[in-house]
Amino acid sequence: MTTDSAPLTAGQRLRQAREQRGLSVQQVALQLNLKAELVTKLEQDQLEGTLETFARGYVRAYARLLKLPEAELMAAVGQQSGSDSSKANPMRTFSNRTAKQATENRFMWLTYAIVALLLLLLFVWWWQSELITSPTSAVLDSQITPEIISDQQAEESELVLTEPTAEQLAEMLQQLNDSAQASVGTEPEPIAPQLDQLEMRFSANCWVDVIDAEGNRVAYGTKQAGYIMQLSGTAPFVVTLGNPSVVQINFNQQAVDMSALPGGRVAKFSIPESE
Repeated sequence: MTTDSAPLTAGQRLRQAREQRGLSVQQVALQLNLKAELVTKLEQDQLEGTLETFARGYVRAYARLLKLPEAELMAAVGQQSGSDSSKANPMRTFSNRTAKQATENRFMWLTYAIVALLLLLLFVWWWQSELITSPTSAVLDSQITPEIISDQQAEESELVLTEPTAEQLAEMLQQLNDSAQASVGTEPEPIAPQLDQLEMRFSANCWVDVIDAEGNRVAYGTKQAGYIMQLSGTAPFVVTLGNPSVVQINFNQQAVDMSALPGGRVAKFSIPESE
């Protein structure tokens, strides 16, 4: 009595092809960049501890390495995994997710309804309060307005009746006269003396030192070419220049004659010149 041999599984075909090519498990693991234990599990069809997506990828890579038909091996893997998965809770995760989503939707609509009801009650309360306060405010306005008018009329009548007497007018005129004389007799405040203005324009680098009549040093140091220096103080100013020929000076908006000063040498002079 003869019996047909059972078809080889995907793992058995992989192991048989590896042995025919003379490769070891370690060599296959090195080329596939996998652990040797995982290669052994693939050959023994032990895929329970590995995700189905990863397991299919490992089998496909192993088939390409051994030059085996990928479609046949993937079909065999599908039959092996499908026979177990089809028996245990089909579409269980999807059903649970659908039921949970339906519950969440009902809860969400219930929340919306409660919020809408609260807003409606708040609007009704506000509308009723407006209806109650409007007549009350109108009555209060009608009561307050005559009182204000009567108070204003009373104040106007008091103003009209209380006219100043002749003695009061004379006293007021005397006070005005005294205040005018006091303002005339007060001495004016002293006016602060106006400071003199000194302007220097430098066409080249030049050292400068300026001291006013009160002994204050108002300028000191080297000034760069193109610099315009504005000074104020009490004249006369004692000016010392390292190179007078590169400096133009205006005193109180009047040009100072610099032609008599030696060029390229230190010069010390006063502005304005003492007579």
